[in-house]
Amino acid sequence: MIDLIGIGLGPFNLSLAALLSNQPNITSKFFEQKSEFNWHKGMIFPHTTLQVPFMADLVTLIDPTSRYTFLNYLHIQHRLLKFYFLEDFEIYRKEYNHYCQWVAGQLSSAVFDTTVIKVALQENGNGFTVTVCEHGKVQTYMAKNIVIGTGSQPVLPPFLQSIAERAPHHCMHTANFSENFNFNSIRRSDTLTKILVLGSGQSAAEVYQVLFDQQFDENKNVKFQLDWITRSAGFFPMEYTPLGLEHFSPAYIDYFYSLPPTTKARVVSKQDLLHKGMSANTIRAVYHQLYERSIANQQTYSSLMSNCELLNATLGSTRNDRLSLTLRQHEQDHKSTAEYDCVIAGTGYKDELPQCLNRLFSAIEYDEFGQPKINRDYTLVYQNHLANHNNNSKIFVQNKETHTHGVGAGDLGLGAYRAGCIVNELMGKPIYDTETLDIFQKFGK
Repeated sequence: MIDLIGIGLGPFNLSLAALLSNQPNITSKFFEQKSEFNWHKGMIFPHTTLQVPFMADLVTLIDPTSRYTFLNYLHIQHRLLKFYFLEDFEIYRKEYNHYCQWVAGQLSSAVFDTTVIKVALQENGNGFTVTVCEHGKVQTYMAKNIVIGTGSQPVLPPFLQSIAERAPHHCMHTANFSENFNFNSIRRSDTLTKILVLGSGQSAAEVYQVLFDQQFDENKNVKFQLDWITRSAGFFPMEYTPLGLEHFSPAYIDYFYSLPPTTKARVVSKQDLLHKGMSANTIRAVYHQLYERSIANQQTYSSLMSNCELLNATLGSTRNDRLSLTLRQHEQDHKSTAEYDCVIAGTGYKDELPQCLNRLFSAIEYDEFGQPKINRDYTLVYQNHLANHNNNSKIFVQNKETHTHGVGAGDLGLGAYRAGCIVNELMGKPIYDTETLDIFQKFGK
C-alpha cells in the first residue's frame, strides 16, 4: 500500500512531492493528466511576471535549505548572477513554469499522462482504492491517504459557456486565450472587428495589453476596436501593502479558522482586492499605453467602462454573426445593447472536489453552505459513521479551503507552508517547523 497518492500536479502538489522526496519512509505517487507540468500555460505572455516574490517558490518558506529552491534552480542553470543583477523580486511567469518543470523532472513520484478515474474506500474502511489510466493502461493502486491538488477551474456565465462550446474563437475564458484566440477566425470584411474583454483582474488586464499591442497592422491600419468592461466599481489595484499581505500567513489562517462559518462567508466576500485585483504596475502600464497612443489626440480605438455588467449574450447561427450583448450600468441602472465579434472573459475560477471522488461525496461532511468541512490540518471531515472506521486514512486538500482557512488558500507563498503541515501529519511528528513564519500584527484576541 502506498502511503500517499496525489491527484493533480500543480504547484501545490509539486511542493508536497518535493518535500516528501526527503522522507524515504513515506511512499507516494502524484498523478497528473497532462503530459508535462504546465502552470496556466494559456496565460504565459511576454513580459508577464508572478504577483508574488521569488521566495514564494515550491519550498523556500518552509525549507530554505532544500535543493529545490528557486535560487538553487538559478545556480544549476548558471543564471544566479544574472538574476542578482536583475534586482527584481518578481520573476517571469515563463521562468517560474520552467523552474517547476525542472523540479518535476527530478521527482520519481511525479507521474504525468495519467488520469485518475475513480477513488473508492476499501471495504475494510482502511485506505483507498485508486483506479487510474496510466499512459493508456488502466491500473489500480491502494493508498493509505489521498491529497487533492487539482486546482481551480475557469468559470464562464452559463450564457457565455454555451457560446464558448459552440464557437470557441468567438467566446472564451482568459485561461484559454492563448489556445483559442485567432483573429483571422473573427475578422470582418464589412466593418471594423470588435473585441471585448470582461473583468478587472490581472488576467483580464494582461489579455487587454496583449490585444492592445496587436490592434494595428504593419501599415498602421487599425485591425479591431478593443473595449474593456467590468462590473466592479473601478479598475482598482490589488491590495499589496506589507500589512495587507500579512493576511497570507499562518497567523491569519489560525484566526480565520476559528471564526463561525457565517462570519467566514461574510469576511471572504469583502476580501476580493486582497487576491483578485490587478497589480498597480499593470494599471500604470495600461495607462501609459493609452496615453502614448492618444498623443496628438489620435484615436485610441479602445474604451473602458466600470460598473457595467454583462447580463446576457446570444450568437446567431452563421459564422458571420456577431455576439449580441445586453449590458447594464449599475449605478445609473441603465440597460444597453452592443455587438462584438469576440468576447474574452476574465470571470474567475471555481474550487470543486474532482469527479473522481464522487463515490466518496456522501462520506464527507458539509457545512450549511453546502461546502465540504475541512479540518485545520487540511483534511476533509468524514461523516460520523465513517470517522471511527477510517480514522487513520485521510484526504488532504490543497487550494480548496478558502471557505475554512481564508484567502491564502490559493496563494503561492503559503503553498510550501501547507505542504509542510501535510508532511508533518503524514509523519506523525514535526519534520518542518511551521511556527517560524511570524508576522507583526494580531488579528484577534
